[in-house]
Amino acid sequence: MLYVPLNRIITFSLLGFLIAFYSCCVDGASYINPVVNDNCPDPGAILTVGSKYYVVSTSGTDADAFPIRVSSDLVNWTQIGYVFPQAQRPHWAVTDFWAPEIHMINDKFFVFFAARDATGILCVGVGISSSGEASGPYMDPLGAPLVRNATMGNIDPSAYYDSASNKYYLLYKEDGNGHNPMLPTPLWIQEFDFITVSTRGPRFKLIGNDLPWEGALVEAPWMVKRGSYYYLFYSANYAPQYAVGVARSTNITSGFVKQQTPVIKSNSIFIGTGHCSVVNVPASKDDLVILYHSYYKQSGGSRVMLLDSVRWSDDGWPVVNDGTPSTTPQPYPF
Repeated sequence: MLYVPLNRIITFSLLGFLIAFYSCCVDGASYINPVVNDNCPDPGAILTVGSKYYVVSTSGTDADAFPIRVSSDLVNWTQIGYVFPQAQRPHWAVTDFWAPEIHMINDKFFVFFAARDATGILCVGVGISSSGEASGPYMDPLGAPLVRNATMGNIDPSAYYDSASNKYYLLYKEDGNGHNPMLPTPLWIQEFDFITVSTRGPRFKLIGNDLPWEGALVEAPWMVKRGSYYYLFYSANYAPQYAVGVARSTNITSGFVKQQTPVIKSNSIFIGTGHCSVVNVPASKDDLVILYHSYYKQSGGSRVMLLDSVRWSDDGWPVVNDGTPSTTPQPYPF
């Protein structure tokens, strides 16, 4: 048997730790989730503008609607204002300011969001920055909802530009779980005309809640393309089972096949993980990163924002860690 003195073992162990720590931090600092430790539910539509990222989030019944945060590294975030300060809220939108997303369309900043009108119907609305800056101020170009159904609410809007067809699309959820009695919650896609600020043509059902783990709902669609596949990230079920799933298709409006299990679900630290945005990181060793909200398992409270890298399996499905949020130091995305 080879004998190694205890002091050598300790030295080797410490050396191994230092090497691992250095390799994690060599080109930048490390971070530990969450990256926003304040209330940041439904973090929506992070995008790059030069070297900056922006994220907007749900504000619920707060007077000022949809906080705007900015970051240059996806880890350190600063709040810079609101999409709709109280005096500038759309006149039709009364309460429940939920699930905003900020997108750049034709060199303008659009924020898509959900809110209830005076009749209590949950509607999809839109705001456009009048300054040309992501920080706003934002105006309501329609004076009315973008999507409204008199008998069924709609929520969780998202926008996607399809380079193959040179078309923009609006994705959103039919809020069947908010209906009494509860109904299915299909996710829809429809062409979006940014000039007239309206939807046009037929809408197409992408997916519904039909897997056991999804429970009563699917929601929060987010689309990316990689190779020949369109990948639809979505969230499902209620907390603490709330999780992120993914489906894919070679056709933007049909034929989506789901991965059978979530790509991110709860662990011993974070529960109710979901409502994600998936964004490219320029000059990064990682193809994509994912930002999403979660509760702390032990304390509950507000929904904080988490950040993790997206990898890809040999058969072309996205993989995030071991299928749960990271809880140890991670290298900065770039």
